[in-house]
Amino acid sequence: MNKSTETPPSTVFNTCPPTLNIIGCGKLGRTLARLFSDAGLVSVGAIYNRKIENSQAAQAFIGTGRVISDIEQLSNQPAKLWMISTPDDVIKPSVEQLANLRGIDWKKATAFHCSGLKTSAELIALQKQGCAVASVHPAHSFASPEHSLSSFPSTVCTLEGNERAINILDTLFSAIGGQATTIKPEAKPLYHAATVMASNYLIALLGASEALLEKAGIEEQLASALLAPLMRQSLNNGLQVGPVNALTGPIARGDSNTLQAHITAIKQSVPELNSVYTSMGIQALKLAQQQGSLNVEQLATIEKILHD
Repeated sequence: MNKSTETPPSTVFNTCPPTLNIIGCGKLGRTLARLFSDAGLVSVGAIYNRKIENSQAAQAFIGTGRVISDIEQLSNQPAKLWMISTPDDVIKPSVEQLANLRGIDWKKATAFHCSGLKTSAELIALQKQGCAVASVHPAHSFASPEHSLSSFPSTVCTLEGNERAINILDTLFSAIGGQATTIKPEAKPLYHAATVMASNYLIALLGASEALLEKAGIEEQLASALLAPLMRQSLNNGLQVGPVNALTGPIARGDSNTLQAHITAIKQSVPELNSVYTSMGIQALKLAQQQGSLNVEQLATIEKILHD
């Protein structure tokens, strides 16, 4: 849904870059604001966080914007764009506070939040006042805002909401290199679960692997040197040829003795990781079955080991 070549920002806004107010300017918020600002797409206005030092840090990173200490001060900070990049549970209460502000013509505004799970329905209080609303979720890890400035291009950004808001956000995110696409509101929980598994749980998997290596007497620095190429190569293989074709290892070979030895060692040394190992093994077994190289007996033996 990339419309950047058809609808330049100046055409969408019919004026100079619109003012962007930000509520909850953490790593994601400050990164997007900096990208928008550096591209000349917006003029950053008010920056509000519950802790003023966080707003000051965001302002320093973005290089512009006005720090405010109370959300009520936004009554005197008009803007055409409102980005709510708070934690999920704070979106709706923040929106209700915004809706109660006096002096803001919401009919001329567009508000969006950046939750992967929540939909534009969280913004209903503003929508009732005529505001265009949407949710947009960039499938990107914002752990390092500085790094994200250069790595954001090609990030897929899923949008849902009303048409006016989607058109504006499509233009904005496409202009900073994003790949804008739409998603049905009811599909967001599954979509977000997938992104969490691929991103957050990948890090959890790394932590679990490091814990096993520590118990095996491998020093931390050597553990990183050992795991990094394995994980990179495996991930690249999976992305290039697909999970079924990329799967290797004892389950793909039908090596039930090795699998049993792993589980026995984990139960003895790090029992809390046994369920992690076996649950991932069950998923690997499904891929191995699709490969078609294991017979019925091999599949049954491995399944029994993983479920015992």
